[in-house]
Amino acid sequence: MSAPGASSLVSRLAARFAAGALTVALAACQTPATRPDAQLPVDNTSAASRSAAIQLLHSAESLPAPERDKQRLQAAAILYELGDKASAKQAVAKVAPERLDDLSYARYARVYGGLLSEEDEFFRALDLTTAPRLDAILSQLPADTALPLRDLRADLWGLLGDLDSAIAERRQIAELARTDDAIADNNNGFWQLLTQLPSRELQLRADESSDPQMRGWYQLALLGRDTQTDISSQLSALTRWRQQWPHHSANTHPPQALQLLEQLATQRADHIALLLPLSGPLGGAGRAIRDGFMAAYYTALNAGAPTPAVQVYDTGGDRPFEEIYQSAVDAGAQAIVGPLDKRRVSNLLATEKLPVPTLALNYGDEGRLTGDLVQFGLAIEDEARQVARHAYLQGHRQAMILATDSGWGQRGTKAFQEEWQRLGGTVTVSRSFNDNSNFSRLVSDALLISDSKAREASLRRKLAAPLAFTPRRRGDVDMIFLLAQPQQARQINPMLAFFYAGDLPVYATSQVFGGRVDPQRDRDINGIRFTALPWLFEDDNLTKRNIEAQAAPAPAFARLYALGADAFRLFPRIPMLRRFPEQRVHGLTGALSLTADGRIVREQIWARIKKGAPVPITTTEEVAPQPVENMELTGNSEAF
Repeated sequence: MSAPGASSLVSRLAARFAAGALTVALAACQTPATRPDAQLPVDNTSAASRSAAIQLLHSAESLPAPERDKQRLQAAAILYELGDKASAKQAVAKVAPERLDDLSYARYARVYGGLLSEEDEFFRALDLTTAPRLDAILSQLPADTALPLRDLRADLWGLLGDLDSAIAERRQIAELARTDDAIADNNNGFWQLLTQLPSRELQLRADESSDPQMRGWYQLALLGRDTQTDISSQLSALTRWRQQWPHHSANTHPPQALQLLEQLATQRADHIALLLPLSGPLGGAGRAIRDGFMAAYYTALNAGAPTPAVQVYDTGGDRPFEEIYQSAVDAGAQAIVGPLDKRRVSNLLATEKLPVPTLALNYGDEGRLTGDLVQFGLAIEDEARQVARHAYLQGHRQAMILATDSGWGQRGTKAFQEEWQRLGGTVTVSRSFNDNSNFSRLVSDALLISDSKAREASLRRKLAAPLAFTPRRRGDVDMIFLLAQPQQARQINPMLAFFYAGDLPVYATSQVFGGRVDPQRDRDINGIRFTALPWLFEDDNLTKRNIEAQAAPAPAFARLYALGADAFRLFPRIPMLRRFPEQRVHGLTGALSLTADGRIVREQIWARIKKGAPVPITTTEEVAPQPVENMELTGNSEAF
């Protein structure tokens, strides 16, 4: 989960740990040592100094175990709080955890786990903080020790995509939190987790949960996630929720995103101009976006919500775009949605100041710090970067890229490589293909199967004897990034299994799934994990149902209808995204956040092909690498 999503969660995780590290240190100071002269005093009323921490480390050398380890742990917590992570890790690495009592062991897990997560060692951090010894004592720990430890566990589970475990941990934290800050922080954590679940899943849990508090949370997240409704409708639903749940924690300490709704309702535009190509080369795309936008408009109108007047302008003809834009402003538009053409978006970026706030439906080549222009589109680059962040968080470091040689495939390859290498990963091999490629040869060559067979042939000649043989694929790859259309992926995925790479996790973008469930054909892409448009799972969304009933969009156009619908809902919520950069608007195209240079970034949900159909990923079992299904592999001899 990261950039928005995983990276923002990492930042929050680091900030929370830094705030709690000194608490661990000061708590340790209050534990009397066996020898009165062994524990150096630390001033509990101010931040501990580096010199005090160093003195603690020096004096620890003369202490017997376990006092020596406790004092090292105390020093490590102080050093981390001061920002000296290298020294903190060096100190805590010398601690022998098996010699610590239960309380000190929990503090050790908190400190060392936080340090590991700072270095992107998320799985090691999670293993440490969920060790059986901790699970056995967690319920007996004092709140000031248990809370920060549980908070770290919840963040790690959420970061690694195990939403169910993270939600369960937040539920435990809710029972322990007593201060306003702790309750509010946990409720914001709850909100971030629950709004990642598809609406269909939230509704199912709200109907079936036997826990009243969680039932209230699921209902709240369901109405909060439904940013496809008008803000005023959302406010009405929130009022009803508050009346139904007067004593719920989220009523007394509401998540930050909900606190802005009333303010946003008073700021909406009354007159919007929609500037799209309805004719010309982009006419098909423009009409699909228009229809999605107007479907969202009529959904709000039919619900009795206040709706702006919408004027549509065709930018697909010969009339200069600048002239069309100005005529919309002159006609009273308080906000403009469009254009779609990338070149025209770049022209707007080059304009020093726009007369009205504008939501462009594409991205220019360069961003700029601006309060009047926001860029929003379906960039493949967003998905590729999301795959890189997710795979890296899963512990992978050596990637193979198999990408279509189309424009979108090459842009996705470039974005993935840049993000992957920025994180610290290595691209071992990258191969391109097209519809006419020999996919068997493509995969075999990329996995160096021919090299393995050559080694076998050489050895066979030298031994001059019968030799059982199973080729071995290259060993310097631990994940595969696939940029492919469905018909291409259906040929490539079986070849990966055939050439002994069925154990490698395959990550893909949303293009790998055609949009219609077809178990017979898509069983060949079983096991592939991909970034999925929420549209795929939002069957109960009224706007989506209206679009499907009236337009029956082809799968290829579904994302454009979703883009139009999201544009209608997104625009009035942009002030919220500016004020709270970590917040998101959950739409049919993804979880939408705003960067400092005015670009909307989409974080899609994760899905996996199982028995030929897409399913959302929410648990550890689904996050873990999945073997390729429905493939029979042979070979039980030595590998070369």
